[in-house]
Amino acid sequence: MNLDSLQNYYGILIVLITVISRIIFIGFSWSYGTVIAEFKKQNSTLSDTEMSWIGSIGQSFGGLLAPLVLFCARQCGFQITFSLSLFICTISLFISSTIRNLHWLLFTYSLPYGFGNTAIFILGTLLCGLYYPAGQHPKHILVMCIISMGFPIGYHIMDALIFSAIEENGWHLMKRHIAIIQLIATCLLSPFFTTKFLPSTSQPYPYPSTAFIPDTKRKIYYSKLVIYWMLGIFSAMCAINNFLLHLHSHLEHLLISPARADLWFRLLGLFDAFFRLIIPLILRCYPIDIIYLFPASVFTGIIVLILAFGLLYTSFSVIAILPIILFGFTPAVVTALQYTVSNRIFEEDRTEQGYIYHVIVTSLGTLVGPVVGGLFVDMTDSYKSIIPTSIFFLLISFMSFIATILLLNKKKADELEESQTASFHQHDNMAYGSSN
Repeated sequence: MNLDSLQNYYGILIVLITVISRIIFIGFSWSYGTVIAEFKKQNSTLSDTEMSWIGSIGQSFGGLLAPLVLFCARQCGFQITFSLSLFICTISLFISSTIRNLHWLLFTYSLPYGFGNTAIFILGTLLCGLYYPAGQHPKHILVMCIISMGFPIGYHIMDALIFSAIEENGWHLMKRHIAIIQLIATCLLSPFFTTKFLPSTSQPYPYPSTAFIPDTKRKIYYSKLVIYWMLGIFSAMCAINNFLLHLHSHLEHLLISPARADLWFRLLGLFDAFFRLIIPLILRCYPIDIIYLFPASVFTGIIVLILAFGLLYTSFSVIAILPIILFGFTPAVVTALQYTVSNRIFEEDRTEQGYIYHVIVTSLGTLVGPVVGGLFVDMTDSYKSIIPTSIFFLLISFMSFIATILLLNKKKADELEESQTASFHQHDNMAYGSSN
């Protein structure tokens, strides 16, 4: 196989590595609600708020340090940074499996795993974006949706592994077993995660420092349009992670058996992955601007959560699984298309920086949402507030996305009017010149 052929096909291997790493590493952190449910059975002294911090920080702490992740990738290369991130997650599980005081989990699991976990997510998306550039490669959206399937499939597979391992051996041994799996994955995946075979049309990610960004360009990050959009992303992630992290405990609180609660959670993961897979098909059949999918997915989330809430507290609670699995459409859109929509919200040459902005805001939402939900649980001593809290966040998100779209359409209309006016004046000047 010649170099050109290798460059064309190596992107497929990068996509595969990204998906596998998300299944094993990110899937674990998004299944941590199962571990939290086990802590509660042990009559832990941890409050729901503290447990929410442990779970949410383990999912997304690294997102707050996204610029540091990019700096490391720029200085050390994608491969070394990716390998180190995988190793940090593995060591974190080994160390946290030895502790007896659950308060130490914040330092042995949440902080290190949260950093490594999010670094894996960021690096995978950016490298796939280099092999399949937004606005240039015809398969870009398909690739972004495929790699985003990694963590819903991950929390389907990893939740089953975690649940069965805890039932048989307890959570300490479970973490050691998962750590061994992650160590093997680290050794197998790391050597192939490289930019060496980028197509000639792509270049390794040149992360610019703010010193190279003109003041006029920086204003876009603080514009009303971007602030409204990021508020929508933040609120949506608050709603999604509040619902997901507390789902297992919420169902068991309603006297639904742990096995059934585990099944429902895994079905939600499968449908989440399914929705991500059909997004490119939806866009192919109905070629709309992807930005409209965001308010549509959030509105769908509001409707299905209202239905789920109504069913869970009635004698028909068994069919609440239907709206719960349909909720998967909301995280599918909100998380799968962030890199692509950055090309729409920001200027074309700032897609990566726009994506990093998305990662930071997404991480904040992932952290804050479950903690707010945990606070309400502690105050009311009931999980009944979890779904209404998520609905409230989704309402804010919906209004923010709609406001962004209105501003974007107004901006387009103004630019079109300016262009037509300039063209009209140019035509008049040419006519005046010819008459002279």
